[in-house]
Amino acid sequence: MDRIMGVLTLKAPVYKQIAEDENATTTATIIVVVMAIFAGVFSAVVLGLFGSSLPPEQAAQMGTPLGTAIRTIINAIIGWLIGSWVIAFVAKTFFGGKTNFGEMLRVFGYTQIFQVFAIVPCLGSLVALILSLIGAVIGIREASEFSTGKAVMTGIVAFVILLIVGMFVGAVLGLVGLA
Repeated sequence: MDRIMGVLTLKAPVYKQIAEDENATTTATIIVVVMAIFAGVFSAVVLGLFGSSLPPEQAAQMGTPLGTAIRTIINAIIGWLIGSWVIAFVAKTFFGGKTNFGEMLRVFGYTQIFQVFAIVPCLGSLVALILSLIGAVIGIREASEFSTGKAVMTGIVAFVILLIVGMFVGAVLGLVGLA
């Protein structure tokens, strides 16, 4: 619980501790799964409440509330794994960071805790996004052992790579009718 509070209060030494502690992987995984379930249930509830007001073709595309929940959970876990790998790759390859996939997995697992703020109506999602970005920069900096500037650049380059890959995968899935 102390580490979660340290992440929530953006204490840099805690991020470093998490990155270096291989035993923290289990807790990071639990946080990701719990936050993914939280997001999945929240998405399902929203779809259940407002799905009937959508045009029939849009409602059909979204599927059932259960399907939406399952999709959200799977996407969150896959996104965490792929995102952590890409950020570790970018940090090491382009900016000389001293990190690896496991460290980024742990750090970004813990930063998923900020998604709990998304439950607050209106501004909650914005607060969650801002805190997640700040936490990500601190986590990248601490795990990679370089400057804040390099951490920000790592995040930007990784985001662009993930965006391009996501667009490519989406286009391919769209061509085969799975999107």
